[in-house]
Amino acid sequence: MSDTTLPAADRSPRFPFVTAGAALGVLFAFLFLMWLVTTREKAADAQRAADTKAEPKPDAATKLDEVKARNEAALNGVGAKMSRDEARGKLLARLKGPGDTMPFPVPEPVQPAAPKKDEPKKDAKEKQ
Repeated sequence: MSDTTLPAADRSPRFPFVTAGAALGVLFAFLFLMWLVTTREKAADAQRAADTKAEPKPDAATKLDEVKARNEAALNGVGAKMSRDEARGKLLARLKGPGDTMPFPVPEPVQPAAPKKDEPKKDAKEKQ
């Protein structure tokens, strides 16, 4: 009888050389890539350290002043068709009376609920 004609229970199990080889290959590829990443990070950290030594770090107050100046320039209309104050004045000029409001809704302040008065409950018998 040939090997293929034997029932599945009678066959001797073989060692999975292909599966074991593939698993080992994946393991070594993973270890190589991890080593490669760690050596690249060390080189990148050294490069960043060299860059920071060449350029002094600006202090927080100077940076804050720059950010405030950019924000104020944006609010004043640098690069816009008109400044914020001009646009507000134009909108307010279009209002016809004191009851008019701006074209965009403003949420009304929430009023606290009025306290309920204690009223005695009347039964249906008392009403009759």
